[in-house]
Amino acid sequence: MNYICLLMVLSLGFSQEQKKVNFDPDKLKDPEPRWPKVISPFSLNSKEVKPAGNPDSTQIIVEGFRVQVLATSTRGNADRLRDELTNEYGEDIYIVFEAPNYKVRIGNFIDRRQAEKLRIELINKGYPSSWIIRTRIEPNILR
Repeated sequence: MNYICLLMVLSLGFSQEQKKVNFDPDKLKDPEPRWPKVISPFSLNSKEVKPAGNPDSTQIIVEGFRVQVLATSTRGNADRLRDELTNEYGEDIYIVFEAPNYKVRIGNFIDRRQAEKLRIELINKGYPSSWIIRTRIEPNILR
């Protein structure tokens, strides 16, 4: 029994050896983040604002409205509806995932009345669950 206790004490003593780690945090360099430029849409009427270089490098996001047509738990249903709506309405159709649902939304409206017109049109075309949602949008000012 003493032999086993002695063996355990010695094994614990030898297992406590410290390992050297070769890491110098001063040599670690993180890449610089590439933040998007944010421009107020109200200043776009000014002659001072000019797109810099690539026109796709500037993204304008404001509070606005979209019409939500469907909320479903399957991505396939959302994709099919997006394809149908793309054929009828064009390119401003979005699929947003908010767990556990995929939400199909259409439009980029600053004015709620424009969104209401589209909602009524969608209801008349067979999408009775369409409703207006307030969200951040990309207005069609520069397009």
